[in-house]
Amino acid sequence: MISFAHIINPVAAPEGSELGRVQPITYETMRRAAQQAKNVVNVSLIAAVFPDETHIIPQGFQYALLPDRALNDVVAGARRLPYLEDILETGIINSSSDFIIYSNSDIALMPDFYLRCAELISAGADAFCINRRRISGHYSNVSQLDQMYHESGLPHPGFDTFVFQRSKFPSYVLNRVAVGLPYVDMALVHNLIAFSGHFRLIATEHLTFHIGKELVKNWGGKPECEYNYTRAVKTVNDLKPYYRIENFPGSGLGFLKRHYMWLFNPNYNYPTMLWLDFRQLLNKRRKPGGKCVVNSESGKYEQLICRITPPDLD
Repeated sequence: MISFAHIINPVAAPEGSELGRVQPITYETMRRAAQQAKNVVNVSLIAAVFPDETHIIPQGFQYALLPDRALNDVVAGARRLPYLEDILETGIINSSSDFIIYSNSDIALMPDFYLRCAELISAGADAFCINRRRISGHYSNVSQLDQMYHESGLPHPGFDTFVFQRSKFPSYVLNRVAVGLPYVDMALVHNLIAFSGHFRLIATEHLTFHIGKELVKNWGGKPECEYNYTRAVKTVNDLKPYYRIENFPGSGLGFLKRHYMWLFNPNYNYPTMLWLDFRQLLNKRRKPGGKCVVNSESGKYEQLICRITPPDLD
């Protein structure tokens, strides 16, 4: 039986804030999805928190205590944001599951989420990312979950749910990128791509969702974001010896299409993609699977988002 440890980092969000509103919904969708999958897979729900934050651990979750270090130790005026590697390491130490799932605390799950993850692994994927759908922002309560489940929403090009083998984590290079800031997803997805034998991207399936249709948020101050960008780009460069072009989403598209996608999607470091594409120009490419689809009423901006949303990798 496949086993998952799903690790999140709850935030002590002020009452009435956006996170204060959506986190309880995320927690409930995780509990429901785990309950639905209980006869097929083993799911451990783990909250990685600082020692003084145990009061925010959601009901039904195990806890993993983070070390006493954070971004504000190295960036003046920064918030107390934990490092991604600490979240993953403490979660892994406090679990025994074969596969690790990491997602943001504002990403909700569809009821069949863990069942679909098990299917993907059984089909040969050893690491994969799942892109979220964006639904209306007016939801505010767990009692509205049935309505949320039935709203198909809109695509999003970013990565925020990651699944990988526990045994691969010791090889990961994360260079202390901090969560809660841009570019943390860049650092993690490049590790999945570098160290997996068969990476898959699930960009078109409706397996997760985010309340609110916005595409970009002001995640942090300039010093915080500059720090994370520097660390993420260092990670990308450190991983260069391990990249195979076939594991990168979009590599099987035509030349102009793939370079357009890599150039405008912030999850990729374009100079690295340009270097890798020419260096491995004759290497095997994997054909893309599903395509991003918007309805006829979608505006030009939504259509542009579809053009830079990576197609699924089979």
